Amino acid sequence: MAAPTTSAPAPRTRPARAAVSTVRQALRLTRTEFTLFHRYRMALYVAVLPAVFLLPLFSTEPAEVLPGVDAAALALTQFFAMAAMTVGVVHVSNVYAARREQLVLKRMRVSGVTPAALFGATTLSVLGVVVLQSAAVVAFMGAGLDALPVDPVLLVLSIVLVTVVMSLLGAALTRFARNAESAQMMAMVPFLVLLAASGFFIPLEVLPEPVALVLGFLPMVPAIELAKSAYFGYDLFSGTADAVPATGPDLWIAAAPSLLVLAVWVALVAYLLRFFQWDPRGAR
Repeated sequence: MAAPTTSAPAPRTRPARAAVSTVRQALRLTRTEFTLFHRYRMALYVAVLPAVFLLPLFSTEPAEVLPGVDAAALALTQFFAMAAMTVGVVHVSNVYAARREQLVLKRMRVSGVTPAALFGATTLSVLGVVVLQSAAVVAFMGAGLDALPVDPVLLVLSIVLVTVVMSLLGAALTRFARNAESAQMMAMVPFLVLLAASGFFIPLEVLPEPVALVLGFLPMVPAIELAKSAYFGYDLFSGTADAVPATGPDLWIAAAPSLLVLAVWVALVAYLLRFFQWDPRGAR
């Protein structure tokens, strides 16, 4: 008589893990980016650098350039765009070049982290740093110069847009850097070009009109004009000499061209990231 056969128990299968959304990946990586920023000495140096450029403003004599607007306060509003450019271009390009060289980016991509999550986390971390810096400047201007933003929503929007542009631009620039050291040197070229083109060294009003018009299509000029106009409630998009009071819808209508220029730059640098190089430059 044949012995009864017993069937082996079916192996237990683990339920498939749900894929983590890009948004959750970005938020998790953002927390890590903040931790690394705090531990990275070069990043802290970059965060302080914009304030160094503005130190000479504190030694200037008080002078009213517009009714109720001091010259030093007007110049301080350049800090918002300058902070975004410094942290975005200099810090981000250095970090991405170092991580690419150490194969960190490649391992993250293989593990399922999407490019949107990576770039989004970096942008959010830079935005967090810039917001903290900007809040400190607003607090200083409010306490020391009795100047608070007339249109804080437009001011915040301008800070967000220019920060996104500069962060993504810093990531896109790493395509031309071989390693972290070369990225630091390479990043100084667009940094100095954008700084010079912002009117920080030479006011745009003294430049020939065609040159000033071309510089207006770079991201720094509209970002600075937005910050100045939003902070003081003047239409400063055609220069200080032609400034007129503008608030509410009138200010937003005047700001529309500058907002459009920054939006176009966001789309442009986001497109350039399609050509981002994930492998080290020397890899075959």
